[in-house]
Amino acid sequence: MDAKTIIRKGIELWNAHDRDGYLGLFDDNVVFLDQPRGQQLTGREELGTSFYDLWTDAYPDNELKDLVVFGEGDLVCFQGRFVGTHTGVLRSPAGDIPPTGKPVDSPFVFIAEVRNGKMTRVWIYYDRLLMLEQEGIVSLDKLFAQQPA
Repeated sequence: MDAKTIIRKGIELWNAHDRDGYLGLFDDNVVFLDQPRGQQLTGREELGTSFYDLWTDAYPDNELKDLVVFGEGDLVCFQGRFVGTHTGVLRSPAGDIPPTGKPVDSPFVFIAEVRNGKMTRVWIYYDRLLMLEQEGIVSLDKLFAQQPA
């Protein structure tokens, strides 16, 4: 399969909540760079527990929507929206965030290098602050409210 086909298959498996199928598209030694969290995950197992489970446990009804896939050769990119409801615990190094019951709709970009039919290196970008604001955990309006003179 070419890189774009693998990415499209990954999107399909993510939306079907097929953890094993999704993770099977990654090389055993994949390097996954979660840019917003400043975290490098190495290997399929760490990717499963520290990325896949993180999002699917906290947002069990999540879905990737409005996807645009493009690429050339071994490099492929897709942009879209992560949409879900926070009904599970969101695990964080700073502590667990209990379910808020609120929906999130967050744009993201996913870039992958594919070798021998597996994703070997991945970069993901998304707006953590937007998600926390949608959850009601932070308020940008309050943070940037104009102070009286």
